[in-house]
Amino acid sequence: MELFQLWLVINSCIFMTLYFMTFLPLKYSRAGCIAFCAATAAISILLEIVRIRFGFYEPWPKIASSAIQIPVLQAGALILSRENKIYALFIGFSSSNFVLGGNIISCTVLLACHSITAAMAVCTLANAAIFACMNRYIKHICLTLLSREISVWMCIIPAMCYTTFFLMLYFPVSFDQRPDIMLAACSLLATVVIIYILFIQYISARSGEKNLFWRNKELHAYIRGIEFQTDTARQAMQDVRLMRHDMRHKDQLLIGLLREGKYSEAEQMLHADIERLEQPWQDSYCDNVILNSILCSMAQNAELAGIRLSVLCTVPKEQNINDYDLAIVTSNLIENAIQAVRGLDEKDRHIELAMKNRNGESFFLEIKNPCHETVRFSGKTGLPVSQQGDGHGYGMMSVQEFARKYNAHFDCFVEEQTFIVRILIYFRAEVP
Repeated sequence: MELFQLWLVINSCIFMTLYFMTFLPLKYSRAGCIAFCAATAAISILLEIVRIRFGFYEPWPKIASSAIQIPVLQAGALILSRENKIYALFIGFSSSNFVLGGNIISCTVLLACHSITAAMAVCTLANAAIFACMNRYIKHICLTLLSREISVWMCIIPAMCYTTFFLMLYFPVSFDQRPDIMLAACSLLATVVIIYILFIQYISARSGEKNLFWRNKELHAYIRGIEFQTDTARQAMQDVRLMRHDMRHKDQLLIGLLREGKYSEAEQMLHADIERLEQPWQDSYCDNVILNSILCSMAQNAELAGIRLSVLCTVPKEQNINDYDLAIVTSNLIENAIQAVRGLDEKDRHIELAMKNRNGESFFLEIKNPCHETVRFSGKTGLPVSQQGDGHGYGMMSVQEFARKYNAHFDCFVEEQTFIVRILIYFRAEVP
């Protein structure tokens, strides 16, 4: 029995390491992470050996050793994770539940057939099967959805499940002394599986609602841009009609001036017509129709707010980035900048936007606006905390999602009283 308990701990350490390496965005190299996990596993295994040697059937040594093992193993997830420590905490507790599932199955086999060898084999096989299923079916969901949507209260679910399993199996006596509790443990295990399924469905639905919200904002901004272009085109057509109506009268006036030798007046009239014809009928920022529509709409909003918007944009008609994704991120950044400078002095109400897409190589976006207030950045997201309270700040979250989707280098900071947002995407894999 002592050998079986040690085997459970060894398997738990190994498979928790696999979950950490698979489900967490790692801060260090894989070799470094494996070495760190091996060190934490050695501590846990050494504690288990000591417990087996001096107090195997006593409840309090188990409580004491677990009080050290659990923080050591869970700290591993927090230390190894590159970002979002709340998500790392959730994965840490969840991985404990996953390996407990395999351990409960093996304990059931031990009580049923009284074969330690068979139970040890089932322990490893069950944990391997559970890991394979988790890796196949929920890895993508965890990395793309849970890592973004997770919150502290969501970590309570796996933590309480793990605590319940532990108390049921080891306190006040071990499961082999109370074989009747295994039916309840298996029932609880099935319940936990259902809880995780419902939890993932909830997260997926929540993420879908957010995606729908941003898509509606995107389409609204695009429609505003199209409306602006349509109004501009309609006005240009009206101007052409007026010019054609006036042309006959102007031509007759020019003929009269020329006959009377008034060449200077005739020349001035011709220069005025040329200057009028040379004026563009609408602003054109780039060749990309969708992005240009958004920029036209945002430029109109900025002008109405008394804000100078300077745009330098070289985005081709066909590009590597989805046009709607780029349109919504641009709209959000400009809207945020407009809100930031709206209340400033007239000389400070200006925004600079630079955007360049070297098709097939890289994309660069930078937006700057004056910022005379202290900006507080969230330790969780790295984004500026909205001063307008709850319900605001979603624009920058959308920008961060855009950066994650395209694996972009994204940064926002304040430098010399200027708020700066930069996004850099490399399209070629070989570019460092």
